[in-house]
Amino acid sequence: MKLKQEIIDRLNNPPTRRRISAKLKSCGDQAIYKHLRGNAENGRLTKMDALKAIAQETGLSIDDLLEDSTEVQTFQRTMQEQEN
Repeated sequence: MKLKQEIIDRLNNPPTRRRISAKLKSCGDQAIYKHLRGNAENGRLTKMDALKAIAQETGLSIDDLLEDSTEVQTFQRTMQEQEN
């Protein structure tokens, strides 16, 4: 799972990164910036504590923050094809 691009765009400014950093306590503003730029599959910002902080900051649910990975989409398509 990865963060949706629109979420990254919304979070990638110094005041927002500082607020998220304050909530996480284990990740500074510059680390948040690095993780937003990288947006790695199953990266630091997809861990539950980070997702809760981001959800609280954006007012969105955790499900609305994430995009399905290619693997998940492929699996879901395969399962749907098998059902038909």
